[in-house]
Amino acid sequence: MYGFVPVRPHLEHLWRLVVGAVPILPRTLEWDVDLHAQWRDPALALSQTCGWPVVTELSDLVASGAVRVLGTFVPAIADVDGHTYRSVLVARSPEPGPLEGVRAAVNSTASLSGWVSLVHAVHGTGERWHGDVLVTGSHAESMVAVRDGRADVASIDALTFALQCRWFPDVVAGLHVVGHGPRVPCLPIIAGPAASAVPIATLRGALRAAVLDPSSTAARDALLIRDFVPLDAADYAGLTALGPATE
Repeated sequence: MYGFVPVRPHLEHLWRLVVGAVPILPRTLEWDVDLHAQWRDPALALSQTCGWPVVTELSDLVASGAVRVLGTFVPAIADVDGHTYRSVLVARSPEPGPLEGVRAAVNSTASLSGWVSLVHAVHGTGERWHGDVLVTGSHAESMVAVRDGRADVASIDALTFALQCRWFPDVVAGLHVVGHGPRVPCLPIIAGPAASAVPIATLRGALRAAVLDPSSTAARDALLIRDFVPLDAADYAGLTALGPATE
């Protein structure tokens, strides 16, 4: 989910450490794939997903045990509380005025940070978006749409925003943080059917050891993470209460 090209070597470093501890896992990471299809693939070993799919489109696999929630990386960014964070609302002006009814840029309506958090922050729980919506396909494109005036506001995953500020400053140039979404658990790491033979404690231990390994200092800095903490599906169950109206 955070596999931007400049940080991929650092993710691959962490993955080599994980595979060293759990040799049954695939030796290489896959990039530029259809994540929604990958999450349901019987050949899936590990992946990172958004919290919203865990309680919606993947809920059947989670309930059956085919997909197991392992935990989350703890971001090394502001406004993190334990394993939770808030999305950031961005606009061109530091004081954009009321956001009700403006045009929103949204990466996907299946996104907790980009869609659910936006509707909740502006209109409240169980509401719908009252303005036009431009679906962009990614947080980066949503920020570009706001920056270029094709939309007025976007809700961006806070770690994505921080990584864009570091690695792609032109994308965020001229944008201002004007609000926040609700506090939610950070993005989950999930294990799929291909890792079903590996105990969940083993996978969690390998992930945390990789993050905290002395050789991972550069990777932690590049990825803006500081730890891995175990979480279960139950830690994400409360997200359903945030859901926007479908009409």
